[in-house]
Amino acid sequence: MPVPFETLLPYGIMIVMFGATGTGLAAFKTWQNEGKRPRYSLDQWDKQSKDLSFTSPE
Repeated sequence: MPVPFETLLPYGIMIVMFGATGTGLAAFKTWQNEGKRPRYSLDQWDKQSKDLSFTSPE
């Protein structure tokens, strides 16, 4: 027995909306990071070097 296409429309809409949201969030995160990919799972060296404030000793 075939399934009418109207029953699959909500699932298609949900898949498209999840895809659009994920793509939009990824693009926004990349734009916010000046075009570079976001960094995940930073190690201790990366964390401490990110927190340093480079000020002159004057």
